[in-house]
Parts: sequence; C-alpha cells; structure tokens
Amino acid sequence: MSTRIILSSLLAPALLVAVAAADTIYTTDGHTIDDCSVLEESLTEVSYKRNSKKTTIPAGDVLRIDFTTTPGSGRQDLTLIDRAETAVRDDQLFDAVSDFTTFLDGAVSKMADGGKLRPVWAPAYAAWRLAELNASMGKTAEAVAAVQLLEDKFPEARYIPAALLLKAEAQFAAGEAAPAKKSLAAVKKLVAAKGLSKRWELEANLSGVVNDDALTGDKRRDALKRISNQAGSEFASVRNRAQVIGAESLLADKDYEGAQEVFTRIVKDSKSDQRTLAIAWSGTGDCLFESISKNPGSDANRKTLNAALRAYMRVVVLYKAESDYLARSMVYAGRIYTLMETEAATENAKKLFGTVTRQFPKTKWAQEARGFARKG
Repeated sequence: MSTRIILSSLLAPALLVAVAAADTIYTTDGHTIDDCSVLEESLTEVSYKRNSKKTTIPAGDVLRIDFTTTPGSGRQDLTLIDRAETAVRDDQLFDAVSDFTTFLDGAVSKMADGGKLRPVWAPAYAAWRLAELNASMGKTAEAVAAVQLLEDKFPEARYIPAALLLKAEAQFAAGEAAPAKKSLAAVKKLVAAKGLSKRWELEANLSGVVNDDALTGDKRRDALKRISNQAGSEFASVRNRAQVIGAESLLADKDYEGAQEVFTRIVKDSKSDQRTLAIAWSGTGDCLFESISKNPGSDANRKTLNAALRAYMRVVVLYKAESDYLARSMVYAGRIYTLMETEAATENAKKLFGTVTRQFPKTKWAQEARGFARKG
C-alpha cells in the first residue's frame, strides 16, 4: 500500500491512503467525508457509498479525494497504481511514470475490447496522475500528451478542468504563452458548455493573472484582490490562493511582516487547498529566515532558524505534488541544514540537494542546490 499527497490543491492529486480500505473526500467548504468508498466520478457528480448508503454530490464541491489504492475489496486492478504511488512516495518519479503508463495502456486496450476495470474511476485517475507527474518534472510535451489522452478517452472525467489548468501552467512554464492562453480559454468554454462550477472559471482567471508578466507590484496585487473578492466565501479555496499569491508579491517587495500576516492566517483555514498551503508554508520559511538573515547561524537565532526549517520541511513532507514549491523548499531547507554544522545536518542537506538535482535537473532550483552543495 502507498500513501502520497496529490496536487490538488486544485491541481493536485489525491492523497492515496495506505490504511483501511476507505476513501476520504475533501470538500471545498472545508469538510471531509471519511470512511467512504467512491463509486463513480464525472464532470458533474461524484457518487460514493458510506454505511451502505449511496450518496451523490456535485463534482464542483470536491476539492480532492484520498483514494485507497490497495488491491482488493472490488479494486483488484490497482496493483500497478499502488506500485506507482509507492514509487512517488520514494521519490522514484520515473518508475512511477512507467507504472502509470503501463496501467493506462492496459486499461485503454481493455476498454476498447469492451472490458471494464474496477474501480471505474481508476483509468481516468491514472491519466491525470501521469499528466501531473510529467508536469512536475518539467516534461511539458509529455504532460500535454497525457492531458490530451485524458480528454480523448475520458471526456467526462472529473479531472478535466484541473487537467486543462495543469496543461496551461506547464505551457506557461515552458514559455508557450499563446497555447497556454488557449488552454485557459478551453476551461471557460467547458464551464459554459457543461454548466460546471464557477470555481473553475475563477481558477482560469487566477492562472491568467499569475502568469501575466506585465503585472507586478500593486497592479498584480490589485488584480489578485479582484479575483479574491469575486471568489468570496463561496469559493474560498480560490480566494485563499489569490490572497497567498498576493502575499508572495509582498515578499518580493520585502514587506515580510505583511506577507507573514497573510501566510499565518491562510495556514489556519481548513478551506485552503494543497497548493495554497505549500505556498504559505514556503513563504513562512522565507519570512522567518529573512528576519535573521544577517546572522542566521548564531545561537540567539537558533529558535527562529529551526522554525524556518520546519516550515520548509512541511512542504517537503506534505505537499510533494507542488513541484515548484517542493523544489525551492528542499533547497532552502538544505541551506539551513548547512548552517547547523553537524554531521547529521550535513547529511540531510546532501540528501535534499541530491533529490532536487535528480528530480528537477533542468530548473533553477537544481542550479541553486548545486551552488549550496559546493558552499557546504
């Protein structure tokens, strides 16, 4: 069995739980439906059984689902998925991609022959995870291909809006702004055509603002504030992410006190999704470290340094799907370990830097990891 936290945050995967054979549904209003068994998913609905009673809820109300991936109990076809999630947990992303690909190829072939897999949500889930993992490794073409497969083979899957957003993010990251904007437009078109939750339109608008290089400083914060106000309490997950990204802008302007105030509030809100929490904890680490940056290794600053380390390590341990924040948090946690000047801390730093250079080899974080490793 395997346990991992999936990107959604909006864009995240579901957390795959390795305990009792039960799923957990997290809703956008901050509540959870635990000890249930998800039966089916679609663009508009999610059905599950709990205490022998079948219930259906709007798909737009689902923030993420923690699936049990252990084969058995009607889920005998999940061996490869379970192994893939174990590989993710062990930071063996290439092995995970291989297993998800093998599972998906077999599932598509079986479906073409008229066969069915149990559970029925597994093939679409595998396609989504394949897209997500490739995006996290900076493999834009592979991520886009996985999203296209998801659209072609599972057009009614719950993951479609999130997948289109993921596609846009990958395209923006690769410098492909025009295709990315088309992907965001596709989200809005889907919302209108299928009557989906306004949450997805707001997510698309937020992505557009975040990736608009012309928006900086006050202009960026004003645009984020407008989205936050539009989302309001009804779409609190979007509101919170808009606010935490605004706090990142304060960080860039060296307003650490203002940024920390937002981060502290957001991490306490149960309606914050995985990506939002990764941003907030990473930002918290930045604020704490900056407060002692003139002499971070001194005995007087040891308590604050440890608090910054804990903030970064929260992202490393809990939010593995958020690749940008995962990589930066690994680098900055490793930097702190190098300041501690103990054998154990030095070993921890080496492991973190090594993971970054291995998993994110072509990113700026890999360059920074190599730089800190040389200094250490």
